[in-house]
Amino acid sequence: MTAAAETDRPATARAWALVPAAGQGSRAGTGVQPKQYRRIAGHSLLEHTLHALVQVQALARVLVVVAPGDPLRAAHLPTSLPQRVTVQAVGGPTRAQSVRNGLAALQTLGAQAHDWVLVHDAARCLVTPALVERLIDRCRHDAVGGLLALPLADTLKQQRDAQPGSVDADARVAQTVSRQGKWLAQTPQMFRLGLLCEALAADLQDVTDEASAVERLGYHPLLVPSSAQNFKVTYPEDFALAEAILRARSEVATS
Repeated sequence: MTAAAETDRPATARAWALVPAAGQGSRAGTGVQPKQYRRIAGHSLLEHTLHALVQVQALARVLVVVAPGDPLRAAHLPTSLPQRVTVQAVGGPTRAQSVRNGLAALQTLGAQAHDWVLVHDAARCLVTPALVERLIDRCRHDAVGGLLALPLADTLKQQRDAQPGSVDADARVAQTVSRQGKWLAQTPQMFRLGLLCEALAADLQDVTDEASAVERLGYHPLLVPSSAQNFKVTYPEDFALAEAILRARSEVATS
């Protein structure tokens, strides 16, 4: 089914959230503990993420995909999750494979090909219900779907002789790359379930996010302006920044 054809039934389409949380977070410097279980401001990153998503009434259900045999899940997730949250241990060795497995799990829960799926990183714990609602409002009648993203503000440098997946301590600039028209991709990323299944059915080697998989099919996802606070907790120093923002929000909410 094409993306355009799937929009023929917008009135019956539901929205589901899928949170891949099977990774190890090696860049976060948390040792053996996956970063989604690291506690900041009193709760794990994953709990903060789920707290934001369950406040979005447009979401029929939130599916969390964890690794099979995850020994830390019981210790770091509350025993009584909100009714709309389901946890399934169907995670794969990569994020893309976890998402693909999660899409199959959503179908067993009743999701249909024309339904929307919002894939969101567990480590983007600063997402707000308002940002998720903005994405849904902008994409629900779009032929393709889209993603939260932020226009690139900094000067962009291309590293000389860069090796994939490595940061060279002696790296040098090859050239300055124009930042015009460039965006930083965030999540959630919202596409029809059928389109996502088609996009992730092929080789996943070069898939970095759902939008890149959809782009390989020739589609052009919608860019929905987001917030700089919706960053992905990736490096050790990110935890302190995320905690400061969460505590500041809490103080505003209780004042």
